[in-house]
Amino acid sequence: MKQLLISIRRTPFQSLAVFSSLILTLFLSLLLIFCINFLYGLLGYVESRPQVTIYFQNEVSESSIINVKNDLEKSGKVESVKYMSKNDAYSLYKQLNKDNPLLLEMVTPDVLPASLEIFAKKPAYLPEIATYLNGVTGKDEVNFQKNVVDKLLSLTSVVRTMSLAFFVFLMMSTIIILMTITHFKVALKKEEIELLRLMGASTGYVRKPFMDQSLFLGFVSSTVVYLVFGGILFLIYPSIQGYLSGIQSLFVDIGPYQLTVWPLSFLYAGGLYILLTGFGMGIAGLATYFATRKYLAIQRS
Repeated sequence: MKQLLISIRRTPFQSLAVFSSLILTLFLSLLLIFCINFLYGLLGYVESRPQVTIYFQNEVSESSIINVKNDLEKSGKVESVKYMSKNDAYSLYKQLNKDNPLLLEMVTPDVLPASLEIFAKKPAYLPEIATYLNGVTGKDEVNFQKNVVDKLLSLTSVVRTMSLAFFVFLMMSTIIILMTITHFKVALKKEEIELLRLMGASTGYVRKPFMDQSLFLGFVSSTVVYLVFGGILFLIYPSIQGYLSGIQSLFVDIGPYQLTVWPLSFLYAGGLYILLTGFGMGIAGLATYFATRKYLAIQRS
């Protein structure tokens, strides 16, 4: 560690440039990852809200409605199906209009239709479900907001594509910048490297101090970024909580696991730190490896 710190002090401006580049890249990367996960969690929540509602004619029996409900549940494409009888609809109507006695006097349970509220597992299933319900005998109306679902699916696709493109661009730009800075640092030690070569030092031995320094800077910068981001998140926590009032939690699926994005869980926060640290050390080490490889290859020739 002592030799590592001495090596950093010998090239303070280059080390500061690497550290600054990593800080900026890692902060933007962490912000991007968190926002994407947060948005995916929010989209996942919204995706579970769209529903198709079918209203039945008064003469349709409850057993017929239950048969439709069972058919939908057997399809494997619905998350849940809620049956609302005439009495349930009337109770809801009374609750919504409890401050208006005149409206309550005008409506009886017989006036309100029985209905089924269908929540699909995926928005893509909703058009198919709506088509099936339109063919049900005794249906009065099928309420399906197709435009809202289509826009939601389009938004999800655009966000995923743009986030991936931006992340790749950010990573490649950072690697190029770090390679340039590292190449300059290596060039400053040209005579020392030539001396080591004459003494029979291997390429790995010559590269090791540069790799150690870049990995150390990657670790430190990722830790600093994580702490700063955590502090910012702590400050804006009340605002986000107020914005998400009524939403208890947001989840994101990572393979077979489901992590709680909000409120921030310990498992998700720890995973973010590990991912950020691995990314920071990875791009710093990769850039240093290619920069030293190119320089040492030129020297050998």
